[in-house]
Formats: sequence, structure tokens, C-alpha cells
Amino acid sequence: MNDTEKYLFDLNGFIVVEGVLSPDEVSRCNEAIDRHAEGIRERTGDLSLSSDSTTLKGTTGRGDMGGLLAWDKPWCDPFREMLAHPGVVRYLHAILGPGYRLDHNAGLISMRKGAEGHLLHGSSGPGFDPHQYYIFKDGRMHNGLTVVAWQLADANPGDGGLCLIPGSHKGNYACPQEIRKWEAHRDIVRQVSCKAGDVVIFTEAVTHGTLPWTAEHQRRSALFRMSPGNLAYVSGYNPWPEAVLADMTPEQRAVLEPPYHTRLNRPVLDDDGRLKER
Repeated sequence: MNDTEKYLFDLNGFIVVEGVLSPDEVSRCNEAIDRHAEGIRERTGDLSLSSDSTTLKGTTGRGDMGGLLAWDKPWCDPFREMLAHPGVVRYLHAILGPGYRLDHNAGLISMRKGAEGHLLHGSSGPGFDPHQYYIFKDGRMHNGLTVVAWQLADANPGDGGLCLIPGSHKGNYACPQEIRKWEAHRDIVRQVSCKAGDVVIFTEAVTHGTLPWTAEHQRRSALFRMSPGNLAYVSGYNPWPEAVLADMTPEQRAVLEPPYHTRLNRPVLDDDGRLKER
């Protein structure tokens, strides 16, 4: 990351990296999703994400689908390539450190017109979460669980989708419930506008959620939750299913290593996404 990018991430708790995926890469992702669209499950009833908010409710729920990395070839390939994609590796090195790892299995978020929003949440203030955090020490940032959200459809101003409260990753007080429900002080909540092919990277410490989807086209975002190499939030790595690991490149497998210190011969990528020689 350059100095401006570091400043913006430190200030806001997120950054939009534009044009990481080419139009062809976006098309490959969407074709793979179309082939598996029957696996998308909308969260309704007890699985609703909008709580009792009057402003986040919708006519249907958010669509979720997992298993992207375990699909048959060639459908898994464009998502596996995201693990060590040269367009994001240098950002993850600055945010998480060398040896970053995939913490959660990759998943798709989809929203059709009328899909509800998601109650705002985040781990900043008042306590310290040892898994989801933002700290600045010794001249650099340190982050816990971090989201890499690959945009596979445009999210234009007013469409809805990902939103957050910039700067809240450094907050010291709990976010009031009426703000979490998007029922008060809505002016401090920013919808993140981006284009297909962009990547949004944000710390789980920042207060974030989803606004109801109003656009005619479907929202599609592939989420990869990453952690520093020594940290785990979930135990999905123990072990990764063989279907996930099968035929992966050494670089991709490096990102799926279990959590342990880099000094213990942990495989590490360079900033171009190539495996460094030990």
C-alpha cells in the first residue's frame, strides 16, 4: 500500500481497490455462480438479518451461498485465484502482515430488489475483541479478522448493499442501537459505492452492515474473511475439506495454512502473489 492508501485505511477502516478484476474475470465468476444458482438460500424468518429495524426491513432476505472453492473445475478457478490475486496481496500484507490466511470458507452474498438490510455490527468499543480489532503500534497498523469483498456487480449510489460508519474501528463507545438499526443519524452511515471488478477491504472492527437493495439488477459479492497468519476466528481449517484443497497451486494452499507463526517456516507470498523461497 502506498502512503495515501494507508492513510485512508487508518482513517476510515476500509479501502476500495478499483478494477482488480478484469471484465473477463468478472464474467467467469458470474458464469460459475449462474451454474450453481440453485444453491443460493435467502435468509427469511428466524434467519432474517434486519432485526426489528423499521428502515432495514425488506420484502425478502439476503441470499447466501458457500462452497465456491470446492466447486468442480473450471467453476472454482476464478474464486481460488482470489486467494493470492496479485491485485490484493500487497494490501493484505500491509493490513494483516505476511503469511495472512483464509479464516472462513469463501461465500457469496446476493441480493435481489427488495432484499432486506443487515443490522450494523462491529467489534469496536467498549471492550477489546482479541480476534476482531484495529491497533496502531510501532509505526504500522495491526488488524484481526478482515473482509475482502470482491464485487461482481455494480453497487451504484442509492442501490444499497454494503455500508459502514467510517472511523468507527477506533471508537471507544458502543454503537447506540438506534444507529445500528439505521433509524437515527443516518448521515454518518456511508453506502460503499463500487463497480464490478472492484474489491472492498475492511476490518471487522469497523461498524458495518447492509442497506436494503433497491436496484433492478442483483447484487453479487464474494466474501473472503482473512486473518493474520497466527490467528483463527473459526475452526474451519481443521481440516479444510479435501475438495477445497484438491488441485490448488502452492500459492493458494499457502493462504489455507492453519494458524501458526511465520518464523516456523510458514509459507509466505511476495507482493505479486508468488510463493517466496524459504
